[in-house]
Amino acid sequence: MHPLMVILLLAAGVCEAVYWQKLACPYEARHESLLRVWCRQSSTDCCTGLTFTRTESSVDRGRLKVSQSPHSFTVAVLQPSQGDGVYWCGVLSNNTIIKLAEGFFHSSSAAYIWSLTRWILLPLLPMVTILTNIHARTITKRMFKKAEESDDDDDDGIPGRALVNPQYENTASFCELE
Repeated sequence: MHPLMVILLLAAGVCEAVYWQKLACPYEARHESLLRVWCRQSSTDCCTGLTFTRTESSVDRGRLKVSQSPHSFTVAVLQPSQGDGVYWCGVLSNNTIIKLAEGFFHSSSAAYIWSLTRWILLPLLPMVTILTNIHARTITKRMFKKAEESDDDDDDGIPGRALVNPQYENTASFCELE
């Protein structure tokens, strides 16, 4: 196996164990005492999830870590319990969720890495195709140039000699002029 492939596989394994996806959720001072909400979007205006208090730092059996700062909280997710999708953070006021922020969360770091890698590869593929085409044309020109130079080197200074060469034989070469 190629050493670069081994390094990539090892890096993916290391990332899998330590990658926390985060979402910062700023709120107004009047929302400070309300329950916090973490949910997965189920339609444009709805989501399903869980609530927690401002004092909790670990939620959903340790899958969510919550850190509090003045006028915001940050949710860190190792692996979303409801799979890939758009997740909201918010506060609960009178049985209504006030959405503070949203973000797309991946169920594995491999999916996250691929989502970034494809945007890197997308512009690279046409560039590689163009550069390969330019390189192939350059090589072809060099080959033709070398072939022409070798034909010029075969010339021994006798005029009309090229017509006698079997490579260039045609019907005109069989005629004798007097």
